[in-house]
Order: sequence, then structure tokens, then C-alpha cells
Amino acid sequence: MGIEKLTGSLVSEAQSEAAEIVKTAKWHVDAMLRSEYEKIGSLKEEAQARVSSRLEEQRNERLAWARLEAKRVIAEAREDAITYNLEGFFGELKGIRKDKPYKTFLKESVAQAVKELGGKVTIRIVKGDLPIISKVAGCKIVADLDALGGGIVESEDGSVRIDFRLETLFDLQRDSLRKEIHGRLFGNG
Repeated sequence: MGIEKLTGSLVSEAQSEAAEIVKTAKWHVDAMLRSEYEKIGSLKEEAQARVSSRLEEQRNERLAWARLEAKRVIAEAREDAITYNLEGFFGELKGIRKDKPYKTFLKESVAQAVKELGGKVTIRIVKGDLPIISKVAGCKIVADLDALGGGIVESEDGSVRIDFRLETLFDLQRDSLRKEIHGRLFGNG
């Protein structure tokens, strides 16, 4: 019976050792699983943070684009309003030749231009304005101008011209008119 006792003792020790090894292995497996679950949780959090960050970036980008687009639309609408008013003002010039201030303007502008150029000059005016301009000594008056009104006074050799057509004066004042219209429509801010 000595061998049986010895064998039983060895088997018992082996089973005890095996149980301890299995217990240690289970503990290591559980620790590894906990570690992996923690890693997975951490990776999920990082992924969610990246997704949230990208969504926020896209949201901000789209908001910035929408604000920029809104500014563009407003600027276009303002430009359209200014252009409409300028065209309306220009359209009003067509009927101005019938008014007394226009006749005074034309007489004074012709007299001033003739005085500045001196000598023989050619005065070009619109055909309908011929009765407004009285004969000017030493000047040739030609009613061949295709304009809304006003005139052109040229030196005898044609090298110097003074242009006071309504279209020209309007073009010279266009920027200041735009500023004034902008100020009246939208304030000076």
C-alpha cells in the first residue's frame, strides 16, 4: 500500500497544483479581458470624440458658409437697389431739358466754356436746345449733339474740348451719387 498512498498523494498534489494553475490562468484571462474591455471603451470614447469634433467642424464650416452667402445675397440686393435708383435718376435726366434750371445751366455752362477757351470755338448742342443759346460772337453753334442735354465746346482746331453733356456730368458724379444713395437707403454705417 505504500505505492498507492504515494500515487494518491502525487495525484492529489498534481490536482491541487492543476487547480491552482487553472485558478491563476482564469485570473490572468479575466485581467486580460478587463484590460481589453478598457481599451475598447477608451477607443470608443476616442472615436466618439473624433466624430463629435468633426461634426462640430462641419457645423462651423457650414455656418460660416451660410453667413458668407447671406452677406453676398444682402450685398447683391443692396447693389441692385443702388443701381435701380441710379438708373431712375438717369431716367429723370431725360425730362430735365424742359425745366428752367436746365436752361440757366446750359446758358451759364456755354458762357463759362467759351470764356475759358477764348477765341473762336464751336458749340455743340442738342437740336432742341438751339433756341436756348443765343448767338455768341465769333462762335459757331452746331445742333448735332446726340445727348440727353448739355453740350460740348471745342477750340477752333478741336484740340481742347469742354464736355458738359448731362451724361458726362452724371458719370463724373456716379461714385458720389452711389455713396449718397447708399447712405439714404441703408444709413451711413
